[in-house]
Amino acid sequence: MSDATEADIEALIAEMKNLRADFSRIGEILKDTARHGSQDAKETVRGTAEKGWSEAKSKAQNLFEEMEHRPMQSALTIFGVGILLGLLVGRR
Repeated sequence: MSDATEADIEALIAEMKNLRADFSRIGEILKDTARHGSQDAKETVRGTAEKGWSEAKSKAQNLFEEMEHRPMQSALTIFGVGILLGLLVGRR
């Protein structure tokens, strides 16, 4: 694969790790809410969820725009990520 494709794959993997971390934080906040039941925790969850959702929508929009600008490279990147995910899931 080309360097640009590999860079795109690495960027996509990094974004997935960031999203995983965001969801992990949301899970921790939900645990705190269940334990304490405080209004502050609920607001924190709402704020974090809204921020995460906003970031996810923004990143998705940027990704779609990038795909429109470079369709062939995007297809190769998606194919490469699919292979990587298939290898990771297939080993379990």
